[in-house]
Parts: sequence; C-alpha cells; structure tokens
Amino acid sequence: MPLNLSQKKDLVKEMTTMLSDAEVVLTADYSGLTSNELNELRKTTREAGVFVKLVKNNMLKMALKDSQFSSMSENVSGPQIVAVGKEDAGKFAKSIKEFIDKHENLKPKAINYQGQDLDISELKKLASLPTYEEAISKLLSVMQGPIQKLMGTMKAVPNKLVRTIDAVKASKN
Repeated sequence: MPLNLSQKKDLVKEMTTMLSDAEVVLTADYSGLTSNELNELRKTTREAGVFVKLVKNNMLKMALKDSQFSSMSENVSGPQIVAVGKEDAGKFAKSIKEFIDKHENLKPKAINYQGQDLDISELKKLASLPTYEEAISKLLSVMQGPIQKLMGTMKAVPNKLVRTIDAVKASKN
C-alpha cells in the first residue's frame, strides 16, 4: 500500500533522527533476498544495536541531505536497505559481515564511518575491530601485568629473608 504525504514526511523525519545519532551507515543492495532473510538480518543486527530499514531512494536522499553522511546520497540507486549503527562500529561491522558471509545476495554499496566514506573492503577491517568490552578487557589485562610483577617482587624479598634465616638456623643446629 503506498504511503501518503504525511507518512512519507514522518519516515524522512524518523530517518533523519536516526542518522543524526549514527556513527556508521551502510547501504546495500538486497535483490535476491527473501522476506524471511531480511527479517533474519533485522533480528541478528538488532542484537548488535544496528537499525535496518527498507527506504525508498528519494526519502533516503532527503534524510541523508542534511546529515554528516550526505556524501552517500550519490550511491543511492536501485533496491536497497540502509543499516544504521549508533554505538559500536566493530559490532556493527561484525554483524553485517556475518550476514553477508551467509547470504551472498546482500551486496554492500556504500559505507560511511563518522562522516567519512569508506571503501566496501574496509568493512572487514571494521569487523576486526574489538568491541568496547573486548577493548576494555585487553586494556585492563595490559595494565594488570606490571602490578602483578611488582607484587611478586615485593613478596619475594620477605620470602628470601625467611629462607635465609631458616638456612642459617639449620646450619647452626
């Protein structure tokens, strides 16, 4: 059923709001995907904080026009979906890449990270980025290493003193 003018304006407004908070935006050709596969894409990416929507090209161009992702509007043509990630670019790219690996019919057209157009091959690089939780855990493990070595060194001095006293005591008996 076609949308009336007010519904179209609401859709453009919704997309503009989504894009204003976005960190990563991807457009992809979905030709050849079934509706079940599109629903699967929405479900799997939603877990990673990614919003996936089918939007008509003209409405998407209007939404992109006043955003930091305006350079993507030149790649808007043909049947496509838009995926918007608000938080973690690593999670975004991993979820999209996993779906693309399973379903070859989804073909990325353009990707933009924080207002900067990226080559489609950079999706793999983005997917290799650690998530926020992984980065924090790596940082903490790196910070914990020197502290553990210092504690081991400080503990070794009294232990050595006790062993030395025991050795002197054993040699006098």
